[in-house]
Amino acid sequence: MRVLTGKRVPAGLRWRALLLSTVLLSGVAAGIAKAETPSIGDVTQEEYKGALGTVAAIENPLKHQDAVFSQEKVTTPPWGSTALLFHDGTQLQVGPASDVTLDEFVYDPNQTLTSAAIKFNRGLFRFITGENTKKEGVSLTTPVATLSIRGTDLIIRVDYDGSTSVTVLKGAVAVLACDRPERLVSAGSVAKIARNCSGGITVGPYTPAPPSTMPSTAPGPGNTGHGENSSRND
Repeated sequence: MRVLTGKRVPAGLRWRALLLSTVLLSGVAAGIAKAETPSIGDVTQEEYKGALGTVAAIENPLKHQDAVFSQEKVTTPPWGSTALLFHDGTQLQVGPASDVTLDEFVYDPNQTLTSAAIKFNRGLFRFITGENTKKEGVSLTTPVATLSIRGTDLIIRVDYDGSTSVTVLKGAVAVLACDRPERLVSAGSVAKIARNCSGGITVGPYTPAPPSTMPSTAPGPGNTGHGENSSRND
């Protein structure tokens, strides 16, 4: 009786095949997990400018109308930007060379934001609270400060060394940093905190920046393109 035998597969090829299968299965599992996880908001910037979202180690472009999720890390290149609208109406604009983590978002059945935590790791941001936001439950952090909002429209800048400036355009924000007492910063003021906490929290008047510094959350100058939609929401 003749015995048919297949060719022996080299060990190196077997390991490559196993590794590829593992990577593919991980991607499928991450996609399934995302599909089963409720979104916390969407991308509103129509023109795609290089923003990436990372969830469970899987990175994807963030394009117009894509959903975003808790635990998602959003990054932009030096020429990039994006804008997000959360279910409670809160807006987050992300400027060039920026990095932010959407740690936690908890909504009640009426889409009121009851608890949120956002880490501004690096870059330039504009944060505008929504009408359905329980502001006492929102925590904004940078490498050197924790911010408690009081009905707020603010600009946050985080340098590469973690130094932070917070400009309050509307409302107020309580700044806690450098083991100092909490400092309330009102509209028209900017608070600055150095990485080494030299000088503690310094507060001064706000000097408006050029209009082109930040992206717009709604269609308008610098945000009128029509980037392609992606399949993140499928």
